[in-house]
Amino acid sequence: MSQGRDTEFGLAEVTAVFEDRKDYAEPLTASEVADQLGCSRRTALNKLHELQEETDLTSKKVGGRSRVWWIPVEV
Repeated sequence: MSQGRDTEFGLAEVTAVFEDRKDYAEPLTASEVADQLGCSRRTALNKLHELQEETDLTSKKVGGRSRVWWIPVEV
């Protein structure tokens, strides 16, 4: 299936981007999530904000307009 304007991503697909990595704790940018999903940065950002409201996903501003996202890991 080709990715395009009509493609929708559920929260599970976005969460899987974080969970299906070697370093589960590494923060990601919205652009990195978008690359993994094959969608626009804006779509990824909207889903990340939605996930932050509904799950334990968290984010931190790391520059003027930059933000990173991660799922906290208990140590």
